[in-house]
Amino acid sequence: MQVSTKLFNQQAVNQFGKLTEQIQDLQAKVSTGKNILRSSDDPVAAVELSAAKEQKNILDRFKRNVDSAQRRLDLADASIQQAVNVMIRISELAIQAGNDTNGVAERVAIRTEVEQLSNVMMEIANTRDAQGQSLFAGYHTNSQAFRKNVDGTFEYLGDRGTHSVQISESMNVATSIDGGTAFQTVDTGKGRKSTFDIISNTINAISTASGLSRQGSGAASASLDFNVPRDPQNWTFTLTGSKGAKTISTTISEGKFSDVVTKINAETANTGISAALDSATGRITLTETQSRLIKVDNIQIEGMDFSSSEVKSYVDFNTLSGDGTAVGAYRRLTDVDQLISSSVTDVQKATDHLSQQRAFLGAQINKAEHQKDALDQRIIATSEKISDIDTADMAALVTKLQSLLLNKDAAQQAYAKISQSSLFDYLK
Repeated sequence: MQVSTKLFNQQAVNQFGKLTEQIQDLQAKVSTGKNILRSSDDPVAAVELSAAKEQKNILDRFKRNVDSAQRRLDLADASIQQAVNVMIRISELAIQAGNDTNGVAERVAIRTEVEQLSNVMMEIANTRDAQGQSLFAGYHTNSQAFRKNVDGTFEYLGDRGTHSVQISESMNVATSIDGGTAFQTVDTGKGRKSTFDIISNTINAISTASGLSRQGSGAASASLDFNVPRDPQNWTFTLTGSKGAKTISTTISEGKFSDVVTKINAETANTGISAALDSATGRITLTETQSRLIKVDNIQIEGMDFSSSEVKSYVDFNTLSGDGTAVGAYRRLTDVDQLISSSVTDVQKATDHLSQQRAFLGAQINKAEHQKDALDQRIIATSEKISDIDTADMAALVTKLQSLLLNKDAAQQAYAKISQSSLFDYLK
């Protein structure tokens, strides 16, 4: 009988232990709201849960990369847009500088503003992000992208490195463009130039235009002193005298001005102006038959190179006295329209180039935005999967817990009653 009682007690203890363990497990699930506390609870579900959580961590990391990329791309886009605005303003000023209504003071003011805009462009090119990293220096993020040297030239200090981040398992997005690409490779049709060189050339063009004229005029007698390159150039200008105006089209090269004289004299009957060439000096003397006003204007030079700051093709117009000496200061005439338009053309090329860089940035921004939407959907789906696997059914858990508590209480009462009975109680 002792053995039976001992066995009964051991079985009762084991039963109570199992019930207590089950109750504690259910209580833990109720308190945490989780369905899986240990992998042993549901090995298959535990593996699925672990994989889903890891996937969500990866997606969250991609999402952080997208947010970082968007901030950097937005800053780069805003900077390039500022650069575009600067070039548009420079173009407006260059066109304004070419207007004959502007005097020296006005052109000086225009040049000053363009110089200030050049400094603004330098600040834009050296933009840094929120972390203090140079935005347009390639991989040289700790140094400024551009520097202005003492000789007025501009130097790119970065490299052609392009930053990117991973925003999905198989997708990267660029987060910057290097300064060499953005500001140094403007295709002008006459070779590649930097934006800064184009601005400098525009400043020089404005300064040069200030010292040039569109027309020259003088009474009775005048001289033309041509400065032209060795290679032939086609010149067109309007010659106006007492009998009218005629367009003179001629080919001119260094030391060879006879064709000009021939063409002018061929129109003497229509203009009232004759020409004579001093072969020793290359000077052409113009004489008005009625001693009236002589005017030269509307100069156009075919093939003139305005890529340099120095204008090498021009003619000095002087009014002459009766003895052939110059009266007053000469007027230097050239194709001012082409000088300004050439500068404006290059500025427009730079503007278009910067706009193309902004288009690239815009494509990257759109790419990041689309991927962000996709990541949001994937994160939601993964979170729902985690919730489905790991979130406990509280109603079922509470019901089961209550049932186990009742069973435990009943078992305890039964054990207490049985443990107090003797053999004689069973023999009655």
